[in-house]
Amino acid sequence: MNLIFVAPPAAGKGTQAEMLEKGYNLYHLSTGDLLREIANSDTELGKEVKELIDNGNLINDDLMLKLLKEKISTLNTNGIIFDGFPRTVNQAEMLNELMEELNQNIDKVIYLEVDKLTALKRATGRVTCSNCGSIYNIYFDNIVDNKCDNCGQILTKRNDDTEEKFNNRFDTYMVNTKPVIDYYKNLNMLYTVSSIGNKNDIYNNIKKVIEGK
Repeated sequence: MNLIFVAPPAAGKGTQAEMLEKGYNLYHLSTGDLLREIANSDTELGKEVKELIDNGNLINDDLMLKLLKEKISTLNTNGIIFDGFPRTVNQAEMLNELMEELNQNIDKVIYLEVDKLTALKRATGRVTCSNCGSIYNIYFDNIVDNKCDNCGQILTKRNDDTEEKFNNRFDTYMVNTKPVIDYYKNLNMLYTVSSIGNKNDIYNNIKKVIEGK
């Protein structure tokens, strides 16, 4: 079972991918993590990727496909959750060709849908305990005196969790990703799951999609 996750910022994609990994023995293939892993390796390819990243250059599609092919060839799981790729229709078509080459296919594309206001509150309302690392949200959690429930330390907010930055990220993502969503919708591969509510309820709705219920 190979899945593609499509989700705007703060849709809870990471949480759901982690739950699916454990529940179905899938591999969460985050392209961001993959690039960092390769860039930290002492190989010629690693040096090439590191130089591109350090200089702020994008990884071209051909190189990204090469990295994905190498990674997929090493995996021994029940399937893959693709996260962060494809981002364009061209990448989607290239991924289809790669999977065919590896005698595999993409089974379903899951779009985690969230309205902008909810996503904004999730992103900008995050506060963290600097002592134990617990994470809370000022909009959704019952926080008393801005202190951590676990250890009593003061909670802090990241400086880059601003409304302006979030709006830019969210709007850019939605504009750039719409062609990909339409592409998979036209292939009857797209399944939309609401990512509003309890994470376990969202997970159960994703399971229904996966299991065809």
